[in-house]
Amino acid sequence: MIQVTNTLTGKKEHFTPMEPGTVKMYVCGPTVYNFVHIGNARPLVFFDVVARYFKFSGLKVIRVMNYTDVDDKILHRANEEKTTPQELSEKYIQEFERDMILLNVEKPDMQPKVSAHIPEIIHLIERLIENKLAYVAEDGEVFFSVRSFPEYGKLSKKRVDDLLVGARVAPDEKKKDPLDFSLWKPKKPGEDLAWSSPWGAGRPGWHIECSAMAIKYLGESFDIHGGGMDLIHPHHENEIAQSEGSTGRPFAKYWLHNNMLTIQSEKMSKSVGNIWLTRDFIERFTAETLKLFLLSGHYRSTLDFSQSQIKETQAALHRIYKTLEKCKRLTDLTTALSQPLSTEGNQVLKFSNSFEASWTEAMDDDFNTAKVIGLVFEYVRLMNGFLDKKTFQYSLEASDLVHRFLNQLGVLGSVLNILNESPSHYLTVLRNHFLNEKNITEAEIEELISKRIEARQNKNYALSDNIRNELLSKGIELMDRDSKTTWDVKFTG
Repeated sequence: MIQVTNTLTGKKEHFTPMEPGTVKMYVCGPTVYNFVHIGNARPLVFFDVVARYFKFSGLKVIRVMNYTDVDDKILHRANEEKTTPQELSEKYIQEFERDMILLNVEKPDMQPKVSAHIPEIIHLIERLIENKLAYVAEDGEVFFSVRSFPEYGKLSKKRVDDLLVGARVAPDEKKKDPLDFSLWKPKKPGEDLAWSSPWGAGRPGWHIECSAMAIKYLGESFDIHGGGMDLIHPHHENEIAQSEGSTGRPFAKYWLHNNMLTIQSEKMSKSVGNIWLTRDFIERFTAETLKLFLLSGHYRSTLDFSQSQIKETQAALHRIYKTLEKCKRLTDLTTALSQPLSTEGNQVLKFSNSFEASWTEAMDDDFNTAKVIGLVFEYVRLMNGFLDKKTFQYSLEASDLVHRFLNQLGVLGSVLNILNESPSHYLTVLRNHFLNEKNITEAEIEELISKRIEARQNKNYALSDNIRNELLSKGIELMDRDSKTTWDVKFTG
């Protein structure tokens, strides 16, 4: 039984789809006027995992994520770039989808645009006016009357009177109440982003779009609505008021919200200058690093980005993929030898017997990916303890454990959307990223190794040690075995 923390009720609840066997999910998508930063990537990665886990659990998933291509920010950015709002939004939709490919997240079943759903939005506004929950100002702007919807604030747990504190109405304000929000905005002079409507030429307000598109593709009531915690109020609160005010039915049954990503305990902000674009992060650290980092904390907890955290994540990935590579190489061997497992082997066997039950139990408990990642680390630790023992022999029993390890991490990796790269290829990629960061090349490393071999042959052990220590200071670890010297990067963490 999957349990989710429902923001609407403030409780952890058993998840029961409204239509048996099918999950209908709407997640707020991007306003397409700029590139995606790593804070935007958190809901992309998390809700992708949610959909994958539902499918793993045998459920069909219908997932919708919108594109907001009608917005003040788009108009302003288009003016800055001396282009049309339509051209600007299409450009950044393409850039967003490029980032989705870089992250290797599955595309939602539908990705509707606001601009393609103006008739549905107008129809929804008309219903709200008919239900006396919205009104038209003299200039044609349409407002939702917050106080006319008695349940307003049930998602954010905010009282209407408390929201009024600090709210002001300008002398020329068209609202009847400071809390009312715009459903339809009249066209301003010079704007070329407008459609005809019963109230004159204009465009929809921000909140109404998601209500219209969610209802069109998932129905008046559906299972899950998701997004970042910063959307709870006012965006999602307003969605509930609009949707339920027009249909008279509950909107989403469960509301899931991921917490924010901070940069060294500060919120990401253009003014602070601490924005990390997703593509820039991936180019420097790899998509696997970003995904593992984002899944290493519970989705409802704040996640703090720092260089030390990323190094720890890289070190963890290096450790896991080294183990996967070691196991894959062993599977190329043939063995007819049968012998009892060592103490370490029995520990691996015991852990593997309960591994799937343990990680699915963690995922059933509100998608606790942090606990799942911890189980992976423990599995890898135990496997390395077994494989690295000097007395290790690749017996039939060991072969069974190795294959089980690879299969089990393969299944889990398909759900978390990590650990699916070719180990040898990914280790090469990770190593190259590391060398670029340390500003050293493989040729330079090999040259130093040659000098060290020569020094050892000449019994100049002081020089040999100095070379080893010089490389180690750059994160390059040397291994001497069978008269050969090999090297690998050594991540901290």
